[in-house]
Amino acid sequence: MNKAWKLIVEYQSLIWIVVAWELIVLLQVMPERLFPSLSKVVVVSYELIANGMLIENLPVTLFRVFAGFALAAVVGIPLGLMMSRSKLFNDLVQPVFSIGFPIPRVALYPILVFILGLGSASKITLIFLECLFPIVLNTYYGATRVGKLYLWAAENMGANKRQVFWRVLMPATMPSIFTGLKIALPMAFIIAILTEMIGATAGMGYMLTYMSASLMQEKVLACVVLITIVGYLLNLFIQAIQRKYVYWQ
Repeated sequence: MNKAWKLIVEYQSLIWIVVAWELIVLLQVMPERLFPSLSKVVVVSYELIANGMLIENLPVTLFRVFAGFALAAVVGIPLGLMMSRSKLFNDLVQPVFSIGFPIPRVALYPILVFILGLGSASKITLIFLECLFPIVLNTYYGATRVGKLYLWAAENMGANKRQVFWRVLMPATMPSIFTGLKIALPMAFIIAILTEMIGATAGMGYMLTYMSASLMQEKVLACVVLITIVGYLLNLFIQAIQRKYVYWQ
């Protein structure tokens, strides 16, 4: 009973949203054609799963998300660490991130499409660029905040530079690295959906656009619900990895 109550308390905001949704439909605040009941949306969501449309499009989107995200992590984490350890390298690279951070990377998509085409390459590249900034910056600032006292203590106890890096600097920076990853992964999913809506023949963004063409709002909202669930599961995935590798936090 206590466990059930804890879940209710934890997810009470979602419960209130569901209640408000059903009240709007029941009181006919908006036409049902524009704002269908949640039960209809759930039924259509189930149909999209049962007829294989979700299974057909979801792997395409997830491939693009994880390819761009993984590439950004592989490049961004070492880059952020190098910036924190070398003043010369930081002076060379920091202006690029300071100037480039406010630029909406989506604006570069037409250029990427012109160079790489409408396939996965342009989408993965844009996801990579979008994810790179939070990963690099969080890694950099996390590494620079590591207390000098810990580094000096390790060196005084006879640790060499490699041991200081792997035994002190990396563990102390890991929470910040995962902060960057937790920011980047939802952004990767959002960019994948947006680019697929602009131009694609497969993927969840394409599915959303396809459903919008039907002019049936319950189909559009069903896609939105499924996208929300997938995004939430991605967040749980990165949190599970963090709990495993940053268990001391």
